[in-house]
Amino acid sequence: AIAAPGGNILSTFPVPLGSFAVLSGTSMATPFMAGVSALHFGLKGKSAEVGTTARTLFETTAQLVGSSHTDGDPLQTVAQQGAGLVDAFKALTTDIIVSPGELLTNDTAHFVGE
Repeated sequence: AIAAPGGNILSTFPVPLGSFAVLSGTSMATPFMAGVSALHFGLKGKSAEVGTTARTLFETTAQLVGSSHTDGDPLQTVAQQGAGLVDAFKALTTDIIVSPGELLTNDTAHFVGE
């Protein structure tokens, strides 16, 4: 649904190994999203509505991710970036929320195979 920074992240590391390290992967992106979510709840409150609208807010304020390929495509595919890269500042300061944040076309709950 959304991407978070996950490469070349300065992160804490076990003290015997040096205390800090530059790491990459979902182990970096997941805590980043948790932090952005914590900021969101801290600013907007802890109601159920704040929680249920968080995904839409993050999706509709995300920044598109440029392509790293040399094939002429200007942007990464939706499968790779979702709505884009989370923009914490924009998400927490916007006055406009577009809803729904995504249109799901795969209705598996009502799928009829024939």
